[in-house]
Amino acid sequence: MIKKAGLILWIVLLLLGGAISQGDAAMLTLDEAIDLAMEKNPTLAQARQSKDQAHYALQAAWSRALPSLYAGGNYQRMWDRPEFVIPLPEAIFGPNAEIRSQTGADHTLTGSVVLEQPIFTGGAVWSGIGIARDGMSIAEWSLVAVTQQTLETVYSAFYSVLLSQSLLSVAKTAVQNAEVNLDQVEKRYQQGAASRFELLRAQVQLATVRPQWTEAKNTYDVAQERLKDLLGLDKADSIDIRGDLEPRPNALPLKDPDAIVVTAYDRRPEYRIQQLQNEINEKRIRVARAEFLPTVALSSAVQWQALRDDLHFGRDDFERTSYAALTLRIPLFNGFGSRARLHDARLELKKSEIQSADLKNLIATEIRAVHHEVTQADEILQSQKQVVEQAREGLRLANLLYAEGAATLLEVIDAQLAFTQASTSYFRAIYNFNTASVRLEKACGILTADSILDEAEGP
Repeated sequence: MIKKAGLILWIVLLLLGGAISQGDAAMLTLDEAIDLAMEKNPTLAQARQSKDQAHYALQAAWSRALPSLYAGGNYQRMWDRPEFVIPLPEAIFGPNAEIRSQTGADHTLTGSVVLEQPIFTGGAVWSGIGIARDGMSIAEWSLVAVTQQTLETVYSAFYSVLLSQSLLSVAKTAVQNAEVNLDQVEKRYQQGAASRFELLRAQVQLATVRPQWTEAKNTYDVAQERLKDLLGLDKADSIDIRGDLEPRPNALPLKDPDAIVVTAYDRRPEYRIQQLQNEINEKRIRVARAEFLPTVALSSAVQWQALRDDLHFGRDDFERTSYAALTLRIPLFNGFGSRARLHDARLELKKSEIQSADLKNLIATEIRAVHHEVTQADEILQSQKQVVEQAREGLRLANLLYAEGAATLLEVIDAQLAFTQASTSYFRAIYNFNTASVRLEKACGILTADSILDEAEGP
């Protein structure tokens, strides 16, 4: 009965394995996963829109330095027109003699075209352009930061699937070995060549590894679901991840973390953004100071005006006039608003400088910590690579000796368990090294799709 159950489980494993590797699932490589993420990631889409907004904000800032041209019109109805009085000589016309006359007309229609050009604004306009230009740079670096975060997340999720695939294969092999052991022990037990203890031990081994395979399958399913979420794929979509769980080449100088920290400040998006924010706050101080300075503007206009006592305006009623004016505006008092804005800008600069120093320390700490993690993961990986080779050889010898009757089943089971544990640790070591290496590249600000995909092509 046990033998029959083992055969049924073996058939189920083969079917499930075929469904995972063949089926109708769409093949997906790391390159394709990254392309999907770059196309469908909503955070990246928002960052691209922010960059476009910053571009238009820069155009708007430049418009304040350029001349403005506009046309306008005005209609005016006079209910009481102004009147002027001209006194006449009393000797000629008698006492209180005067001439009274009204000026203007009941209806006035005016049209004009006006050109205005700022001449001097105390530096406010050019500082505003500088702020907008820095804002454009911030948007570009923000896009880099979001791209790097997306790359790291997708890479980790993709390799989680590769890891779960490898662990599923290890668990599957463990089940197969346990079934073979049980089959051999049952035959030997029936022949009287194996004890009841060996039979129970083989049965316990099979009962122990079956839940491990189930757990590995669940882990694999969860890893696939997470990757599909990141790539914007439907839950019902079936994907077949193609790739090898191999150690990635490391392009960083692992032996000198201090050198990495120094170069990271120029490449880390968050630090560059903070530096640009400092520059913006400095320019905001100049904008606030400009409120205390006079402004000069040049304006010129062409105007057409018609006056009538009725509404029957004609072309001949309009008279053309033109003028140019230079306007000086001197601020005297605005309720202490300019002073408050200047103090606020200075405090904002001090706050951003503190944030910049704090961020600099955090980046250095993060790089050293991740660098240590990569170094440690590399050491573990190298040691686990030797251990798995030793465990494989030990299992081969144990199977050989057991077939010749020179070893016990317990020794074979121990060798199988050692190989399973060594393989599991080795695959986890590869995953830990690869993901830590990618995090180190991100911490240094040099993570790109090319740096990730280079490993897929091999060193």
